[in-house]
Amino acid sequence: MKDCSTSQALALRQLLANSAARVVAITAGSKGMGRTAAVVNLAMALTGQGMNVLVLDECPDDRSASAALGAARGAGAFATGVHRRWPRVLAVDALPLSFNLMPERGPDIVLVDAALDDKGGLSPLALQADRVVVVMRMSADAVASTYACMKRLRVIHGIMEFHVIANLIDGGADAHAVLESLENIARDYLAVSVHLAGCIASDPCVGRAAELSRYVVDAFPSSSAASDFARVAARIHSWPRHPVRGACL
Repeated sequence: MKDCSTSQALALRQLLANSAARVVAITAGSKGMGRTAAVVNLAMALTGQGMNVLVLDECPDDRSASAALGAARGAGAFATGVHRRWPRVLAVDALPLSFNLMPERGPDIVLVDAALDDKGGLSPLALQADRVVVVMRMSADAVASTYACMKRLRVIHGIMEFHVIANLIDGGADAHAVLESLENIARDYLAVSVHLAGCIASDPCVGRAAELSRYVVDAFPSSSAASDFARVAARIHSWPRHPVRGACL
């Protein structure tokens, strides 16, 4: 699988060789943080803001980003603007990625729904990212798992900068205090920089969308959570490109 993942990384590098696309790997320290939901909602929000989005799904199953976006497109539930553009999604499996289905215009943004390996590391494909985003909930266990995730990625890959999405929060002030504490501890003990990518409100529309087998940006675009994802998306497509680590494959 490692050789396959390396070949996928090389294919992605070739695809983006003459492109200004930003590549963002989105992961989480443990299950239940809302990583895949964040990927899908951000893909839809970015597309709604006029970006040509490619999602690379490293966790293909019946609840994955590729399954969700495929189902939404099949149902005709989501489209933006007069051109009805959709996020493009490719499931990463045992075969090298085939990019021949991409439109003539390359992606503006590539989102990788990044699975961590048994050691807590990223795949060679996800390591092509300009930025690593960690999705976390506001609980003691979630903060601890997020810190542990950053520590492993720092040790394994030498990643020195992370962005955090605080997911499903009930109090903006409390969340910022927790994130400031995480930022300080990560700086002092790991020598890494932690930046807040954005906060997503704990919004009943998120659960209502799930009951409809949809996502909040698609089902309730005027909701608080959808607006939060739109703000995070706007920040993502303004980030400058730079590698997450000094060494290349």
